[in-house]
Amino acid sequence: MIRLFELRTEKELSQRSVAKIMNVSQGTYNNWENSNTQPSIEQLIALANFFGVSVDYLIGYSDSSESDKNYLTERQREILKLTYGADPKLQDAVITILSSRTDK
Repeated sequence: MIRLFELRTEKELSQRSVAKIMNVSQGTYNNWENSNTQPSIEQLIALANFFGVSVDYLIGYSDSSESDKNYLTERQREILKLTYGADPKLQDAVITILSSRTDK
């Protein structure tokens, strides 16, 4: 991917740490970063959300790193990191908890 290396190094993250967050092997992530293989659409969206950029920026279609609708706050990215790749039952529990908030 065109900007994965740039975004990862800006955040001072290792390939291993991003791979773990994305629930893939370091080799898979390395292949994405070096454009040997491409992530799935779901993984691409998750990467863009994690780095707080648009998919267009991530793949080099835009020079603006800001995303209108896909931009997540640091807190939202933390939730994504904790739940991405988690057991589906845990994901369902998180959705249930967040859906039942009374301060909607």
